Amino acid sequence: MKFLPISLQEGKKYYNNFKQFDVIFITGDPYYDHPLSGIAILSRLLDSKGFKVGIIAQPIKDEDYQVCGTPKYFFCITSGFLDSMLANYTPMLKKRENVLVPERALMVYTQKIKSFFKKTTTILGGLEATIRRFTHFDYRTNALRHNIIDDTKADILIFGNAERALLNILNELKNMRIDPTKKVFEQIPKEKLNLIDGIAFRTQKPIEGLEIPSYEDCTKDKNNFNKLTRITTLNPESALIEKTDLSFIQHNKSLNYLTEDEMNCLYEFPYEREFHPNSKNLNDLKSITQKLKNSVVIGRGCFGSCNFCVIPLVQGKQMSSRTRKSILNEIKSIYEKDRIISDLTLPTVNMYNCKCKLYNVENKLYSPILEKEITIFTKTEKCNQNCIGCKFRIINNEFLYLLKDIEKIKKDNILELRSAIRHDIIQEQPHLLGEIMKYTTRLKIAPEHISQNVLRAMNKSNPKAFISFLKEYSKYNKPLVPYFVAAHPGCTTQDMEELKEFCNKNNLTVNLTQIFTPTPGTVSTCMYYTEVNPLTNEKVYIPRTFREKKDQKNILFEDENYNDYNA
Repeated sequence: MKFLPISLQEGKKYYNNFKQFDVIFITGDPYYDHPLSGIAILSRLLDSKGFKVGIIAQPIKDEDYQVCGTPKYFFCITSGFLDSMLANYTPMLKKRENVLVPERALMVYTQKIKSFFKKTTTILGGLEATIRRFTHFDYRTNALRHNIIDDTKADILIFGNAERALLNILNELKNMRIDPTKKVFEQIPKEKLNLIDGIAFRTQKPIEGLEIPSYEDCTKDKNNFNKLTRITTLNPESALIEKTDLSFIQHNKSLNYLTEDEMNCLYEFPYEREFHPNSKNLNDLKSITQKLKNSVVIGRGCFGSCNFCVIPLVQGKQMSSRTRKSILNEIKSIYEKDRIISDLTLPTVNMYNCKCKLYNVENKLYSPILEKEITIFTKTEKCNQNCIGCKFRIINNEFLYLLKDIEKIKKDNILELRSAIRHDIIQEQPHLLGEIMKYTTRLKIAPEHISQNVLRAMNKSNPKAFISFLKEYSKYNKPLVPYFVAAHPGCTTQDMEELKEFCNKNNLTVNLTQIFTPTPGTVSTCMYYTEVNPLTNEKVYIPRTFREKKDQKNILFEDENYNDYNA
């Protein structure tokens, strides 16, 4: 058996002298043993360190939650790749069909576990946990909600990249004598938890950190929610304290980026690159993800600073990149079995291995991933978090060099590029666009809009960058796929008319357009709720009715009866 076990029976076959799992993962995603899956990475990592790992994917029935028994240490709970409310509802709040992750999955999963395993510790992680870790606006109810620890009553939350934090918690437990009659969480000394970066937990005595407004503060005055958003946006790596009822939520400082050696380690595990054969709707899953199977992850993170995006919250703004050698070795191994690499995956591929000069303070840190001390770089200077165009941002040509190296080993095999690029930085990367165009049939970019007012609200580059890029791109006789957003805060019907006119003038085909969906944790969502930009204190126009949102999107399409697939 090459997949990690999904039941006690499989655990007995997979592990020697098996009695119980140390950690059990519960996820709203199918079990996809592929480096694109966070659960696959974490479970492979823990397994490599000698921990016994079980995986429960997409539980529905009560017996699904109990199939792996009681873990020695804790359950790790995630809703999966998407926030469960975004997975269940369209931007027009219509219920999607055939979704196997429940609404408010973290609450559902945690409550089920607590009902079956009374004294077991629960740890939240993943995208939904990260973006909902503070008081946040919930689009479905059109109201603020408590932080997700309060909502779920979970014990610990791991935000951002979870690998170091999860191993640090387990290494503390491994060295302790665990009393099986008590909750594991209650046995970990708080002074130990205070030292683990990237986690949040309830405490009576918070350590030093920036205090953010409480849920009660935010519901009384929207200005306090603006303040919360401003503090968390401008201090993404700082420790934070949130008052809640008679206690506090301690959010330890984050350390989002991983070193090259750590990234190499995580992506070189022997992944099956397949779904577990017992996955629900297996044939449909294989069909949908066929072009993902041979994709190669080259890094994490995005410093784009778009006000509506959650990627920096989850993966960080510092780029965590693999070495070219590690990437090339994976490509060679895939080419030995198949003739095609279907993508080099990074949120924005031309950000590969780009740096920030402000991270210039050398620190030593023990890496539980590598089991040795490593050197990391942090920054002490405060900044406005606007990385595009910043004089301290190093825009290099590392992705060009990677493509050149792949060309040397590719021979008669195929390389396809599907990931998007940032058009506003590729003009600082000589010859890169021309190299990328060798491997793509159509190029994806995300200008989002053309109106200066809307772009300012989005924190995107000004229209000149897009116009300049289009002039350069005209040299290539290949389709351009621009991604646009309608009904973003600050966007009016007139702005959409301006965008339509621009697309017609420049012969741009519009087929990727999304109605803005307020997503917890982002600056744009704060604008949507308070009608104020929390970073500038400017009033912002909000297209709030479903009719106006749909009308704004339909302006981009000639057919007035256009059937909005997001309706």
